[in-house]
Formats: sequence, C-alpha cells, structure tokens
Amino acid sequence: MVKYGQKKLVLSAQQHQLPTDQISKFAIKVIKRLKQAGFEAYLVGGGVRDLLLGKTPKDFDVSTNATPEQVRRLFNNARIIGKRFKIVHIIYSNNDTIEVTTFRGGNAPMLQVEDAAISREGKRFEVQVNRDGMLVRDNSYGTSLEEDALRRDFTINAIYLDIQTGELIDFHGGLYDLTQGVIDIIGDPETRYREDPVRILRAARFSAKLGFKLSKRTLEQIAPCAPFLRSVSPARMYDEINKLFLTGHAQASFKVLTALNLFDQLFTISPMLLNSSTCRDFLSYAFASTDQRFAEGKCNKPHFLYSIILWNEFIWAFYEIRDDLMVSANNINYKSLISFLAAQVVIMQYRITAMPENIIRSIALLWRLQFLLESKDPEKYVKETTSYHAFRAAFDLFKLRAHFDPNLQSRVEFWQPYYDQCKADAERRRKSNEERGSHERSRGGRRSSRERSYNKREERRSNGRAEAGSFENFNETHADRQERMNKARDWRRAMNLEP
Repeated sequence: MVKYGQKKLVLSAQQHQLPTDQISKFAIKVIKRLKQAGFEAYLVGGGVRDLLLGKTPKDFDVSTNATPEQVRRLFNNARIIGKRFKIVHIIYSNNDTIEVTTFRGGNAPMLQVEDAAISREGKRFEVQVNRDGMLVRDNSYGTSLEEDALRRDFTINAIYLDIQTGELIDFHGGLYDLTQGVIDIIGDPETRYREDPVRILRAARFSAKLGFKLSKRTLEQIAPCAPFLRSVSPARMYDEINKLFLTGHAQASFKVLTALNLFDQLFTISPMLLNSSTCRDFLSYAFASTDQRFAEGKCNKPHFLYSIILWNEFIWAFYEIRDDLMVSANNINYKSLISFLAAQVVIMQYRITAMPENIIRSIALLWRLQFLLESKDPEKYVKETTSYHAFRAAFDLFKLRAHFDPNLQSRVEFWQPYYDQCKADAERRRKSNEERGSHERSRGGRRSSRERSYNKREERRSNGRAEAGSFENFNETHADRQERMNKARDWRRAMNLEP
C-alpha cells in the first residue's frame, strides 16, 4: 500500500497553542525577510516536530519558494552548499545557522547517468538518477507547499508552521503519527529508499531518538533496500553515523540498528564478534556511557566513538597475528605491529565512512595507549603515557574495558590519580584562558560597548520594532505562557487528528 497523503489539515494558533516563544529569533528574521521580498516561507522539519512533542528545538529549517540564488542575494551571511541537493545556510552569531531549502518538485527532465554529468546534447538535467534509481542530483524546484510536502521523507517531518498566521499545515497525517509514535515514510517506500538510501538510517535514527516505532510499510522495505547504502558517499555516511551515535541516543541507535541488521553494514566488525554477547554487552555499555556524557553537557568525539566500536575487531586481529608471529619469529616489534593493524582496520572502515585524517590518527593513538596502560610495569611508562594529549580519552576507553575484564582493575587504580591530575591541570588552563580573555575584552570595553550599541540599533532597524510581532502572545506573562503550554500539552495528549 502506498501512502500518498491525506486530506490537508490546518490548525489555527488557538487550536495548537504551540510555545512559539521557543522559536529562534533568527528563523523568524529569515522568514520575515523572505516574505517582505514577496516569497512564501514556512518553518518545517525537526523544529516544528519538537515543539509539538514538548521538546526544546535545536534546529530550525525554513522552506520557501525562493531559489537558493534568490535567497543568497537577500542575505549577506548566506552560503549555498551541496551539489546533489542545494540548500542555503544563513549564519548568525554564536554559530546559529538557519537552513533554508527551496520547495521541491518532481516534474523536471530526468537523466539516468553513470557519473556526475549534468548535461547531454546541450540540455541541462536538474534531476539525475543512477541505474539503481538513486538520486545523484536533485535540484528540481516546486511551486507549491503541496509539492514540497510530497518530497519530504517522513510524515512527522512534513508539518509546516506559518509564523504570520500561526497556522500548522499538515498534508500527510504527520500530526496523527506524532500522537501514535509512528515513523511513516511519504510515498512508495522502495522508491524513496532507492532515491536516497540515507533515509533508511534516518528512519532508524528518528526511531531511536524519539522512541517511535516504524510503520509496517516503512519497515518492510528496509532489508531489501539496505544494500543500496553502499552507494552512499563515505563522507555523507560519516555525518550520518555521527548523528546516530554522538547526540544522546547511541544506545538506542545500537539497539535499533542491530534489530534491523544494519549495524554490521555501517562498521567493519565481523559477524562472529558482533554476534557474541561479550562484544554486544561492551558496545551497549559504552554507548550508555556516551549518552550519559551528552546528558551532562560533555562533548562526544568521533575518534572515541570509532575506537570503541572497532576495538574488538582490532584486538582480535592483533592476538591472531601475534600468536602466529610468536611461533615463526624470534622477536616481535609490537609498536610496528600495533600501527600496522590499526591502519588496516581503520582503512577498511574508511571505505564506508570517510573519517578526517586527524580522526584516523587519534583512533590509532588511543589503541596504542591501551597497551601502555595495560603494561605489567606501568611505572616505566608514566611520563610517556601522560605526555599524550589523548591520555584522558585513552583512560576512559581503558575503564570501559575494565568493566568487562577484572584483570585490568588494578591498572585502573594505578592510573586514576594521574588521570585526575591531568583533568585538574586542564581545568586550570581553561579558567586561566577565560580570565585572560575577559581581561583583554575589558581593555577594549569602551569600543566594545559602542559596537554593541551600534549592533543593537542596526538589529532593531532591520527587524522592526517587534521582532516577534507575528504572534499575539509573544508579550504574555510567564503565568499566562505556562498555562497555555499546559493546555497545549493536554490537548496534544488527547487529540485525534486523523482526517
């Protein structure tokens, strides 16, 4: 069964009562400028979805009928990125970025290609697919919101908010799916997965992140279409895996991906290891630790993620080759062996996810430090081991391993004081740098004050006297806003929005 959409559903601001005060002022600014220039513009995607779920949005996407080039001409701080799928990033202070996409369409001339050619016989093709039906170029623009909604991935990501009228607009039952906790793909699942296999990973990510189940038709075509993931560029796969495992739901992502038999397609870990309870328990425990770090506001790094996931593959290969060498060789150069095997494992992974070179070097270093931390005579290696910037990360990995290997516990106790000292030193350096920066800012305080006043005047001039004037209740009291939000939550729990 193909779900091509349902009757258009529009909810007024009084009906949905979303906490619009949580919408980024920059997103509102972008939409207002686009509208002033005569274009349509709406909030869409994760920001609207999170507001509906009672979460604090982190990203705000804008959909418009202005082309990327037209958007760029309106904003000096805009840049067009992507060739396969052009989008515009409008960058403000503090790295606040508003992503703007042009309405998508599906009626442009299409060309089947073997490479990235964009023209044939002088004719330009804005939509190109390879032999598997995967879109290698998709810059066909639509003229209406209905067209754009058809080209979005999942129903819960295709709900639009008009900040001028306050209306929520839903063409595909996304509001109903939110209340039911369902991830449902728009259109024919096989076609949509073929067009962009990353949608398979996005389905898994939203399921893990939101705790939603996949609809039957969304789930059924994942296994047949999973091989198409091999066609996705390694650089893009690297970004998707970071989103899966570094943003607070790594353990849930691991559970969903293994249930879908996708985990071993993303990482070069042998089925024998992945099917062992020891390996799975280690990964699940490590991912839970990663999620805890995220919850505490700490930064999760890609090199640590890969060092965890690929550790068992690396150490299995190490022991296997070491045992062979012990039979056939008089002396073993362990440093060279570790470097060689680390390179082998990481290069195999690089074919799937193109990690930056500094990430690759850091993974190999974390693994090499495991042997120093595990040394039978650790006193000999204190100076060398603690001199590395990666010492603390390596020790974190070592402690994860020690949770499953009691033989390592004595080494954890030995190295813990050095770890604590390194952490304290790093904290002192951070505070010293902050104080130095504060002193330097205070020296230029008068100039900074003038600059801030000027910037505020310019912002008021460009934004108008009421930045959020589109919403009647932006100036409400805290008590009024809290009451409205409570009513909205009660309404969302009770509503049945199936047309």
